[in-house]
Amino acid sequence: MAQNSEALITQLVGGLEPVKPLRFSRGIGYILLTAAISTALILSLFGLRPDLQAWQVAPIPLIATGLFLGLGTASGATVVVMSRPGVGISHNGWAWAAVLAALLPFAGMIVAMSNSNSLLSQDSIAHGLDCFVIGTGGSVLVFGTLVWWLRRGAPTSPDHAGLVAGITAGSFGIFAFGLHCPENDIVHIGVWHSAVVLMVGALGRLIVPPLVRW
Repeated sequence: MAQNSEALITQLVGGLEPVKPLRFSRGIGYILLTAAISTALILSLFGLRPDLQAWQVAPIPLIATGLFLGLGTASGATVVVMSRPGVGISHNGWAWAAVLAALLPFAGMIVAMSNSNSLLSQDSIAHGLDCFVIGTGGSVLVFGTLVWWLRRGAPTSPDHAGLVAGITAGSFGIFAFGLHCPENDIVHIGVWHSAVVLMVGALGRLIVPPLVRW
């Protein structure tokens, strides 16, 4: 009986190969590198905001880009942690950054309700759609990197991992385009820029889980 057990164990482990551990610093490095590449590509195509070129920073876009950058970094760190399963590890650290970033669409909708023309005008919608499309496109590289990293690991909650990965990619995508977008209006930033994060987050929740299940 003992010999049979030993033979079975040998058979089970015979084809196993050593796997490199996923390092937190390396995962964060990949995310920030691809975010930097995406930002450089967008700025090379569309250019930097005129006020940033003149070192004259408007407060609302400065706060917004900072919040999106913080949300992308915090949620990206969470994705890296989620790729390595462990007992008792919290994956909710990014939620505080999400709460702060949620103030943008909340404030935008309040201002929009007091002045419907600022949201529903033809120019506003056209410019908003441009930001939405390009910001979403700017998230693709980071999104692909996150999916690749999660596939290397073993997330125990693929649905949650997909949602947070999408939020990470969307945050970095609209952060990059926010450095170009000349708009200072809280309605535009709160509604259209935040829509990128929400859309890519929803796509991550749908697309990522089937790709990383193990």
